[in-house]
Amino acid sequence: MKLRLFLPILALLLCAACAAEPPAGSEAADPSAASETTESPAASDSSADAGATWATLTAEEAKARLDSGDPVTLVDVRTEAEYEDGHIEGALLLPNEDIGTSEPYLLPDKDAEILVYCRTGRRSAEAAKKLTAMGYTNVADFGGIVDWPYETVTGEFVVPEALRQPGVLEGFTSTDLDGNPVDSSIFADYPVTMVNVWGTFCGPCIEEMPALGRLAAEYAPQGVQIVGIVGDITLRDGVYNEELTQLARDIVAETGADYLHLMPSEDLAERKLSEIQAFPTTFFVDETGTEIGEAVYGAQSEETWRAILDGLLAEYGAAS
Repeated sequence: MKLRLFLPILALLLCAACAAEPPAGSEAADPSAASETTESPAASDSSADAGATWATLTAEEAKARLDSGDPVTLVDVRTEAEYEDGHIEGALLLPNEDIGTSEPYLLPDKDAEILVYCRTGRRSAEAAKKLTAMGYTNVADFGGIVDWPYETVTGEFVVPEALRQPGVLEGFTSTDLDGNPVDSSIFADYPVTMVNVWGTFCGPCIEEMPALGRLAAEYAPQGVQIVGIVGDITLRDGVYNEELTQLARDIVAETGADYLHLMPSEDLAERKLSEIQAFPTTFFVDETGTEIGEAVYGAQSEETWRAILDGLLAEYGAAS
């Protein structure tokens, strides 16, 4: 009796396991199995993950669309270095590896006509698939620039002004430790601003502040300013904690960190401070408040800060 009950149950389990396992060679078994020489837009069109399709064009057809006078968005999905070595004039740079599941800010209109290309056609097919899955309705892939018989240009990509995203601190408002209003105009005269987020309770923050004070004086003539943000002063009903504010003033005076220090306004919190997970955290912005370089976590030696600032000046330009 027990054997008779067991065999039907075993059969059911085996059937369930077979149904859960995709057949060998199917897309579900290996979604990345297609190679550059075998993957085609037609194969991607038939994928089960989105159900939407995109067009494929020849280079000649793409050129005709670009010359038609209709609004057409041209997208190069190669790397920045490849783009700089040679691209089709007017193309936006949107590397395929940067296209995820969120809408790229360079492509705000999901119904716009979008033409994509890469070097040989593999990445453009992948990009067309991802964009279509995100809801872009008029995407066409015309393959690789190696098959483009028309003129190309060289040079780095510059984001069109109409598509430029505001800088992380562009247009911010706050006050200094004495309540004087401060806004993003403080960046205008400096190619590099070092923004150091610190806390009144943070020993490493305070220990490095004398060095930051010296660096602020030393690098100001070269086009660098240092700005502190006191990240742990609480704001309640529009009023900052006066005890912590006075403590911050005392720390600044005692350490010689006599550069500008900002209160953590709601505006700053929404723009950047909500991302800060530890003190000190330091990031850098240009004249517009746009973030540049790489953020630095933790206190650093004076020599390390000099090396970082010298590198940023070399890349973004010293004041004339």
